[in-house]
Amino acid sequence: MQKTHNSLRSNFAIVSPRQRRGAMAVLLAIMMFAFLVTAAFSIDIAYMQLVKSELRSATDAAAKAAAEELARTQDPVKATEKGIAIGLKNSVASQGLQLRETDFIYGKSVKGPDDRFAFDPVGKPVNSVRVDGRRTEDSIGGPVPLFLGRMFNVRNFKPAEAATVTFLERDIVLVVDRSGSMNDNRKFRDLQDAITIFLSILADSPTEERVGLASYSTTATADVQMTSNLGLIRAEMARMPVDGFTNISGGMDAGGSIIQNARPTEFVERAMIVLTDGLQNRGRPAVQAAGDLADRGVIIHSITFGSDADQTAMRQVAEIGSGRFFHAEDGNALKAVFREIATTFTTVITQ
Repeated sequence: MQKTHNSLRSNFAIVSPRQRRGAMAVLLAIMMFAFLVTAAFSIDIAYMQLVKSELRSATDAAAKAAAEELARTQDPVKATEKGIAIGLKNSVASQGLQLRETDFIYGKSVKGPDDRFAFDPVGKPVNSVRVDGRRTEDSIGGPVPLFLGRMFNVRNFKPAEAATVTFLERDIVLVVDRSGSMNDNRKFRDLQDAITIFLSILADSPTEERVGLASYSTTATADVQMTSNLGLIRAEMARMPVDGFTNISGGMDAGGSIIQNARPTEFVERAMIVLTDGLQNRGRPAVQAAGDLADRGVIIHSITFGSDADQTAMRQVAEIGSGRFFHAEDGNALKAVFREIATTFTTVITQ
């Protein structure tokens, strides 16, 4: 019996507390190392995503600035200088984006049947600029050092982004609500002020936008035909009567009669901005009018003003017209909406 017990003791070594502590220390060290590696990897991944986002924004800003300057001056040298200056004002990995003249490529963008723009670097006339923003070995700023990438023998991040901006001329029809409810709480005065802001931004645009005006209540009227004299729009808004029911589709049809006399679509983009503060209670559904306009290539942006407006129907109008839907609860919000639309009308990022 004693021999058997001794044999068992010889087959199963007794582990002392000190040995256990040593084994746990080794295990903890391995786990700690694995944790540090994972943490380092996560930190650098997050940093790379941040840098990539910054580079995208900086490249977009430089391209937009160059396109606006090109539209204003038709001078690629001045456009490049402007783009370089704006790039430096946008931080990428804690320093301004540094661009060379060769990072700016000028050409022509053409919208295809799928509504996508194709950029031709040798196309004429020039209406676009492409900017190649890089933090690579051959860029002025060089690659972006990583914090802990050396643990994986990866010391630098080398992102590259490209942005193409096209300046487009547009013919725009404003379709405004002059029904009786627009007399409540200064609504129509707020609309007049918002449109004044809209027209002022267009007047300062480097491109030529022509604007027409239609309005509706129980019936609709084509008030101002397409014009580059934006003062005519202000004058008509100042003397417009406000009364009656809400015939949104009638206003859109009147706007459609104006836009059919716009410049050819080979040279300009046709757009309509439709505003209402209520529910349609006269005429056919607005979505039907939107479908007719969309078939003619008109982009429709819709705005609802105030809490009583039919946001569901007007959102559908914008969707059908491949445009954007906006809601403004009060006059200040309405001004902000028209300011945003006017600003985005000047240039468009096409790639």
